[in-house]
Amino acid sequence: MNKAWCYLQEFLIFRLIYPVLLQYINNHLITLTDEMEKDKRENNIPILEYEYQQLPFLKFIYSVLFNYLHNNLITRANLLEQCQAENNLYQLKYEEIVQLKPAISYQKIPAAFTDRQGKFEFTNPFAAVVKNVELLGIYGIGFTEDKNIILETALDRVDCLEHTAISTLREGFSFQYITPVGNLDNIDLACSLVNYWSHLYAHWIYEALTRLEVLEYYVQKTGKKPILIIDKNPPPWKIRTLELMGYGAEDYIEWNGYRANVNELVVCSKRREGGRISIKACHWVRERILSNVERYANPNLPLNPKIFISRRKANARRILNEEEVINTLAKRDFVPYIIEDLDFADQVKLFAQAKFIVAPHGGGVTNIIFAENLTLIELFGQKISHFYYTVAQGLGFDYGCMFCEAKNEDIMIDCGELTRIVDKMTKIRI
Repeated sequence: MNKAWCYLQEFLIFRLIYPVLLQYINNHLITLTDEMEKDKRENNIPILEYEYQQLPFLKFIYSVLFNYLHNNLITRANLLEQCQAENNLYQLKYEEIVQLKPAISYQKIPAAFTDRQGKFEFTNPFAAVVKNVELLGIYGIGFTEDKNIILETALDRVDCLEHTAISTLREGFSFQYITPVGNLDNIDLACSLVNYWSHLYAHWIYEALTRLEVLEYYVQKTGKKPILIIDKNPPPWKIRTLELMGYGAEDYIEWNGYRANVNELVVCSKRREGGRISIKACHWVRERILSNVERYANPNLPLNPKIFISRRKANARRILNEEEVINTLAKRDFVPYIIEDLDFADQVKLFAQAKFIVAPHGGGVTNIIFAENLTLIELFGQKISHFYYTVAQGLGFDYGCMFCEAKNEDIMIDCGELTRIVDKMTKIRI
């Protein structure tokens, strides 16, 4: 009876009622305001309160969905226990501890940074094999035969799972969701890198590529090589990252966007815990990519060890007085680069030789993973994030930050204060 009820719940919520209901609400009853548009650009997890203000009963609708999700989870602890019992668990056994020092600034450091200072110990990374998994929806949520949800397929975060489910259901009803199992895409052995954030550059580098270390450990131990599942219509930079990691077109398939059965899904643990990224995983990715970069990089790329990253082509966090900033930094021998104009291999080559970087917070800073012995000054406006602070500190870099005047979603820089912190960080480096 319980099993039949689980199947019925899953069918009604994920395949029939909620897809129709949430698509209708999204298309006809919710108005996308400027505030909501801004929230979507600035936050990876959108704020649902804006929707509740327009449609109060939506809170109840979501609560039913969230209650279902929470009651049918396979957490990381559950997954480890289950796969250990079935002898389907492959763990890398090494100790990893990071010690994060305070950021350097002339201003008050926010709690988002200070809360992550100090010592942190990572758990052992693992590859867990789960049999007979159904991947469902645009972000490939993993369901077991018993209709339980593998949380690790949603970045091991309940809030990500909730928004993954909402985004999936808003796509609406599809006959693909109720097609007989025999007509589904059937994959024998796979590892999915598709999730709510996998289309974003930083999350792909730090939360997808880093998983390949433990996947390759699984391959080494078993002699079996899973096919990678990646996002549909991947941009050129994503293909290039895989090439530099040693993965060709024969090693991956694109997610179909709706549904597939996987006989054996190799679930590789996310290498980010407690808001901190595994530094051992970062070093592994760096070494692999640098070993292949010269085959793809432009040999004539102009290089400078002091870099200013421009966001002039971005939609937000642009520096409004950028010319003044460039001229100020030029007096300290900094050269501006627009990351969007560079092939991924050229970005790697640029950052690998960098010694000092000044940059507004954004995806371009991701590439510090390829640097060594770096000094980084990160410029913030309205959005403040600890992400690159934890990466830079974990990698042993000198990290400074400056909190600037926000002009809506863009930034005004006080060039006098910028010079001051550049000079301070230069002295620390010397």
